Amino acid sequence: MKIQFGTPLTSNHLYGTFFFGCVIVAIIWFNLHLQSLLAKSEKSIIKSRGLNVTHISSLLYCDLPYDDCLCSVLSNKSNISEKCITYVQLEGSRILPFISFFAQICLIRELFSLSGNYRRVIIYALWIVSVFIFVGIKIGIYWSACYHVYITAALYLTGASLCLLSFHNLTVGIHRMESISNHNQVIVPHRSEATNNESRSWLELL
Repeated sequence: MKIQFGTPLTSNHLYGTFFFGCVIVAIIWFNLHLQSLLAKSEKSIIKSRGLNVTHISSLLYCDLPYDDCLCSVLSNKSNISEKCITYVQLEGSRILPFISFFAQICLIRELFSLSGNYRRVIIYALWIVSVFIFVGIKIGIYWSACYHVYITAALYLTGASLCLLSFHNLTVGIHRMESISNHNQVIVPHRSEATNNESRSWLELL
C-alpha cells in the first residue's frame, strides 16, 4: 500500500486546490475571530463578578458556558457593563468548524491518493473514521466551551498545514509543467550536424 501526494498536472487542479486551501484558512480565521469575541465576553463577565482573571490568551478562556454570554441572557441582569454575544455569532462559531472539517476532508482527498490491493477497504475505513470524528466534534462543541476552543485550534492547525501542502503542490506542479513543456520543444538541428550523424533523428527533445 502506497500513499501518493499530488494532483494531476493541470492548471485547474493546481490552482484549484491552492485556492481551496486558502478558503479553508479564511473560514478558520473568521471562526477564530468569533472565538475571540466569545472569550472577551466571558472575560468581561468574570470581571463583573469580581473574580480574578488569569493572564492567558483571550482565546483560551472557557470557564463559563458560552450560552451564558448571550445578550438575551445578560439583558435580564442589572449589570450592563458586561460584553455580550449574539445568537448568530454563537451558532456561527459552532457551525464553521463542521464546514472547515468537511472542506479539509475534500482537500485531503484531492491531495492524497492510495494505491494497492486494499485501497478501497482502507478508503471506506477512513470514511467511517471521519464520520465518528464529525460526531465527536459536534458533541464536544456543544458539550463544553473548552472542547470548543480545543477543536477550533486543532482545525486551525490542520487547515493551515493543508494550505501549505496545497501551496507546495502548486509550486512543484508548476515547475514540473514547465519542465515537461521545455522537454517537448522541437529543435531542428543544423544541416551540417545532420550530415555528420545520419542516424540522429531530426527531432531532439531537450
